[in-house]
Amino acid sequence: DQRVIQEKDIIILDWGCKYNGMCADMSRTVFVGDITEEERQVYEIVLKSQEEGEKAAVKGAYIPEVDKAARDVIKDAGYEKYFFTRLGHGIGYSVHEAPDIKKSNQRYLEEGMVFSIEPGIYIAGKFGMRIENIVAVTENGNEILNKASKEIKIIKNV
Repeated sequence: DQRVIQEKDIIILDWGCKYNGMCADMSRTVFVGDITEEERQVYEIVLKSQEEGEKAAVKGAYIPEVDKAARDVIKDAGYEKYFFTRLGHGIGYSVHEAPDIKKSNQRYLEEGMVFSIEPGIYIAGKFGMRIENIVAVTENGNEILNKASKEIKIIKNV
């Protein structure tokens, strides 16, 4: 369905590009007009989850533990049933490739792997939010490839 953006909408912007045959991907959530206290709290939960996932995603980490690090933030806040997607996906020559960052992928992260960390809370009929960065595993940890701010953005005067 198509419609005009309205006051109080919450928009997940998901975009990427290709450079020298390699894919990029990023998601940010923006608020139109204003933000409620509940929306602000849920956004902060998603942000903390995303950051914990990034911190855990280092060389040698067990992928289910990376998933757990991010997912536990949402679970502890009481929103577990609203985070029903994988935590992330590999990216490279294709936008979606191995390794999937999810509980059932029983692999360890290796230097050179590149993937998204993109937790979200999606409450049907109410709102959805996601924050996504791309992480590259390095010899000494990781590098976050996206540099865009993850601060709350409110678009006024639409």
